[in-house]
Amino acid sequence: MKQREQRIKDMEAQYPDEWVLIEVTKSDRYGRASEGKVIARGGAGEKEALVEKHIDFRRANPDAVTYLHWTGRLIPEGLGVIL
Repeated sequence: MKQREQRIKDMEAQYPDEWVLIEVTKSDRYGRASEGKVIARGGAGEKEALVEKHIDFRRANPDAVTYLHWTGRLIPEGLGVIL
């Protein structure tokens, strides 16, 4: 099944609190991924399986730009960070 291209923001809304492996199709003016196609996705405990899928995809598509993205909060609610 061919995946459709969509914005990274839309992927975050569609797959909350998941790892999403993305083939990047567009970047913003700063070089950050802005659009792409979902290759695979999985929950918090499935990152290792996605890494394997990432390796397989890159072998088959060596020129592709990929991005493994966590869609959830990076800092848990109630936790503060001091820089």
